[in-house]
Amino acid sequence: MQFDQLRRMALFAQVVRHGSFSAASRALDLATSVLSAAVSQLEIELGVRLLHRTTRRLSLTEVGQDYYQQCVAMLAAAEAAQELIAESSGEIAGRLRISAASDVAENIILPALHPLTRAHPKLLLDIQVADNIVDMASQQIDLSIRSGWMRDSSLVARKLADLHEVLVASPAYLKKSGIPQHPEDLSRYQIIAMTRLSDPTTLTLKNKEGHTVKVSLPPSAMTDSVRLLVHMAVEGMGLARLPSYAVSQDLRANRLVTVLDSWQLPGAGIFAVTLKRGLQPQKVRAAIEALAQFLDAA
Repeated sequence: MQFDQLRRMALFAQVVRHGSFSAASRALDLATSVLSAAVSQLEIELGVRLLHRTTRRLSLTEVGQDYYQQCVAMLAAAEAAQELIAESSGEIAGRLRISAASDVAENIILPALHPLTRAHPKLLLDIQVADNIVDMASQQIDLSIRSGWMRDSSLVARKLADLHEVLVASPAYLKKSGIPQHPEDLSRYQIIAMTRLSDPTTLTLKNKEGHTVKVSLPPSAMTDSVRLLVHMAVEGMGLARLPSYAVSQDLRANRLVTVLDSWQLPGAGIFAVTLKRGLQPQKVRAAIEALAQFLDAA
């Protein structure tokens, strides 16, 4: 195999990973015509079509999907070899691909890992913001930070911290609807539903005496974005169930207030998730420790 073909395989994998020639062009600082020519030449050399091209999107052919997985493995092996040299000298280096929802990226990952990148300038953060759960293997994700409850047994999850959720509403909404005194009162209120949850319109609340009440609320709106959910709550669209870190500023500014303070929502967690393999690269281990220390001090 010629070295030029290896380069074309790498470029093909990058085009697929970024979802389009234009996105890969921006990420790699290469002209789209260069990328298109490289993929076309690769298809000629292999004698198969790897991509379905339309004006709006790219999709892999069946053989292209299998070939892409092998290209991903090739790139991963090359990066691992580079990082092995860096680690032998005690450096934390290389590209660290992290996947997280937008609110977690802004409120946790950025402040936790910025000091790490300052201390190790050869470490390159590549934060992929995705409010849905991504396929870590196909997207070449080293580390995913998730909040809530872990269910996927094919992944390795380390709990970094407890996730404290609060029930909030705007002062204007409570002035209009009244202040609930007991969870059973909530059935006459509306909730802004977080669709990432398995049951977004049902609340289970527990008090200090151990009494549990489960109540369903009609939704006023639905979203999978924590940031948008906060804005909706501030605008007075209904009650909202949100992580405490996501509403701390709005609570201090009295744009939101907590509801039913003597009752708590079920505990959840913030998890560092990796693929199952042997010893994790030093960059991943360092990032997890930095995140754990940041959350412990928060």
